[in-house]
Amino acid sequence: MIDQLVDWRFSGALLDIRGHSEAASACTLARIAAPAVSDMAGSEVESTVTIVRPDGTPSTAATTDGAGGLSRWDQLAGRGPTSRALGGRLTIILNARSLDKRWDEYPATLRAAGFRSAFAVPLPLERGYRAALTLYTAETNVFTPVVAAEVLAFSVVAAKSLVLALQVRAGLAQSADLRAAMAGRTAINTACGVIMGQNQCSYDAAVQILTAASSEQNLTLRDVAEGMLSTLQGGVPTTHFQHRA
Repeated sequence: MIDQLVDWRFSGALLDIRGHSEAASACTLARIAAPAVSDMAGSEVESTVTIVRPDGTPSTAATTDGAGGLSRWDQLAGRGPTSRALGGRLTIILNARSLDKRWDEYPATLRAAGFRSAFAVPLPLERGYRAALTLYTAETNVFTPVVAAEVLAFSVVAAKSLVLALQVRAGLAQSADLRAAMAGRTAINTACGVIMGQNQCSYDAAVQILTAASSEQNLTLRDVAEGMLSTLQGGVPTTHFQHRA
């Protein structure tokens, strides 16, 4: 994965962090960020990636349990760099001391987790999502201005990559929903056709018969239609959507 970072500042390349879920994408990004920033800083760095859905549900991925626990506490308590970054603000904690006097207790919490410095960066997303990349190290004075500039450049690429990963996942989910809807529609239309032939009635009347059976059996229209068609020779018809799925 680190090979993906070669000349990323100049090539405009994106990180491949696509996953089957938001948590999987966050996990991949955290695992890429930790060694990448460690190389920049010349010191071992742990990372967490926190994604907050539009409904407010958070998901945090981390390279270590200590880093993950600290970022989760920070996000819930609202008194640390992760929560600040989720609000769109940049925060650097240097030499185990917070630059924000409102966080007098944070340095002690940072040390208790085994770290001395922290750096949190907001990752701008779309469609109501929020995210933050938080970096921790056991050393002091690691996130110098030079390293901070490198991390900020990396975060721009990371944010764009995360936006693309979420878009791909949303597109796949939409396609799956469409295939399911088309399959259900085919079964319902075919069942209505059978009812029309058996009862010499209109399509609307066939739908009413199918709906009445759905209410009586407490099943969906699709389930009733597929149940009826399963008793026919040939069973439920298969569409080209189902073949492709």
